[in-house]
Amino acid sequence: MPKAPLGLLLLLLMLAASLAGCANFTAVSSGMPAQQVQAKLGAPETVRKNADGSEVWEYPGGPLGRQTYMVTLGSDHAVREVHQVLNDEYFSRVRAGMSRDEVRRLLGRPGEIMVFGARDEEVWSWRYREWGVRNMELYVQFDRSTGTLKSISRFQIDTSDGKRK
Repeated sequence: MPKAPLGLLLLLLMLAASLAGCANFTAVSSGMPAQQVQAKLGAPETVRKNADGSEVWEYPGGPLGRQTYMVTLGSDHAVREVHQVLNDEYFSRVRAGMSRDEVRRLLGRPGEIMVFGARDEEVWSWRYREWGVRNMELYVQFDRSTGTLKSISRFQIDTSDGKRK
């Protein structure tokens, strides 16, 4: 049997990986059983169990993706809500003083985490689309010693001059 060239195999692998990130969240509806959600979307990246028996399944599109979906399941393991959280509604809930865990539960896994030792800061970033057209980045800066959020910044990354604004 002839062997496929390594370049072709790598190309096919990258294509499969990119298609895996294109889950159809509109196919998930309220009341849908958890098993059916997993069959349509695959395994969530993170599952958070809440005290009331509900769960939140996280489906990040990062590091280069621009959407992160949270699927909330009730204690009966049926879908209650589906939300894309990389948007102004959720960003407005991010406040100075929040913990890393609080931010992660709200916005999902960041696309990148950077540490700046000289400033004792940890910076998380997400890429997202504003108004469905403008490519943006959100940065949240944590004080590394306390683990609390210090500041939030947003930048447009697709400007005509190539500079962030």
